[in-house]
Amino acid sequence: MTYQEAERYLLSLTNLPRQEYMTDTRQCVQYLKRLQFFLDLIGNPGKKIPHYIHVTGTSGKGSVCSYLSAILQANGKKTGLYVSPHPTYLRERWQIQHQPMSKKDFIRIVGELKPKLNEYLRQSPYSMVSFFDLTTAIALYYFAEQKVDWAVIEVGCGGRYDATNVIPRPDIGVITTIGLDHTEVLGTTKEKIAYEKIGIIKPGSVFFTAETNPRIRAIITRECNKHKVPLTTVKKVKDAATNQSQNQALVLAVANHLQISAKIIEKGLQNAPQPLRFEIIAKKPLIILDGAHNPDKINNTVIAMMNSKLSWNNLFLIIGFSHDKNIAPMMKSLARLKPTMIISTRQTINPFRKVQDPRVLVKYAKRYAPQSKNHMFLDPKEALIWTRKQAKNNDAILITGSIFLSGELRPHLTA
Repeated sequence: MTYQEAERYLLSLTNLPRQEYMTDTRQCVQYLKRLQFFLDLIGNPGKKIPHYIHVTGTSGKGSVCSYLSAILQANGKKTGLYVSPHPTYLRERWQIQHQPMSKKDFIRIVGELKPKLNEYLRQSPYSMVSFFDLTTAIALYYFAEQKVDWAVIEVGCGGRYDATNVIPRPDIGVITTIGLDHTEVLGTTKEKIAYEKIGIIKPGSVFFTAETNPRIRAIITRECNKHKVPLTTVKKVKDAATNQSQNQALVLAVANHLQISAKIIEKGLQNAPQPLRFEIIAKKPLIILDGAHNPDKINNTVIAMMNSKLSWNNLFLIIGFSHDKNIAPMMKSLARLKPTMIISTRQTINPFRKVQDPRVLVKYAKRYAPQSKNHMFLDPKEALIWTRKQAKNNDAILITGSIFLSGELRPHLTA
């Protein structure tokens, strides 16, 4: 089996009829049961991993996972990191010591799991496991095989019924902050979303949060008290240029709990990769790749741009959003940057995520940034090539709105 065949096989399983957490929340109870059924078939690898950190939140969970993984690694621990979605290619979801799974390991693991999926098909009373169920199973299988000391696990969506919540009791649970995202699945208020995210709180863990909203913090506190779980709340960082300062404060609290020295913490923070999180790729012109995809994250990106020491003459925005996103507040925030040109496009690499029509984005751009010129492309690579031709050395290009868009364009900027 080639790498392409292994990846195609994994992706092809999505064409089987099933109930999907991201589209059908009526049968939530079965989602973790069906994944556990499959994990039973492959020997429950998650039980072989000695320590877990489980991270959820609306914004910042990917950064927090990366920081914690790097700090644990700097402290001499073999660490597995599971993230989603992947920045550019599928194997980035599973990392050991911040190194993505090799093609050889991916081919081997898919080959080993194929007969187990046939067993599942014949024996399971549930619908077929989902793509995210399988990527989670692969993470546990791979990390157990590699004998990691710690597994740092990023929640995909929500928490309570997210596939990652199948893991045994985590040593540490984390909620970054809670905002309005995935409202069609998690609920239309922060309180409802908080209810889904506190589902990762389990007896025997310790819990940390950077949430400062008193109503939401009260929900988290009640759940921790219910399970007799100690809770540490990180206070809001004043005058933070970006949300990363808040993320680092949260990470510092976790690392202090683990009694990791300040020197090792600093080393870990410096070495933690943060792809697509206000990632400066080039200087002439300035090119920034950013995966912000909800109002809170876009606002943080805008604040980072405005508070940074970076300078430019003309700003070119390359944007693309998923179809289910609330575009108005995001475009309103981006308009504060007074872009010279807004180039609307879409991502083409994620077949599961419906995108917003670039023509719709232009309408929002005209409403909130009437001073900006507009252009649009169906092919994001063509959008990038055209924009780079327009930009002078002292201009800036910001690519944002979707981690899939930024991730798709990243190889064309880093090769």
